[in-house]
Amino acid sequence: MELESTHTRINKSQAAVYNYLMDMNNVKELLPEGKFTEWEGSYDTCSFKMQGFSLTLTKDSSVANSEIKLVSGTDSPIDFDLNIYISDEGEKESEAHLICEARVNSFLKMMIEKPLTSLFNHMSEKLGRVDL
Repeated sequence: MELESTHTRINKSQAAVYNYLMDMNNVKELLPEGKFTEWEGSYDTCSFKMQGFSLTLTKDSSVANSEIKLVSGTDSPIDFDLNIYISDEGEKESEAHLICEARVNSFLKMMIEKPLTSLFNHMSEKLGRVDL
């Protein structure tokens, strides 16, 4: 199952957005306020609980200033990759969006598709408003 977030315009350079997102501690700022608990973060990984699910994200790879690939941790109930794409839109402007590739069965897909799409859209949109 592939889910793509909205594309968000950001009034910061591509490099500034990339550097902000390379620190996994900053993921906390992108999550919906009051909708997650048990946050733990470091530069390379973060974990939290949301709607009863424990999720762990770990940096897997990156392409300087344009892409960051995160993978789910072994304790996450869903096996997925989350790719963040950042494009240069001028000297002090960029655009970002997320694509999630989740490996789930049809039943689980029906249960999680809407909440995950909503979460990734929120994260993308919030990125356009955070103070980098």
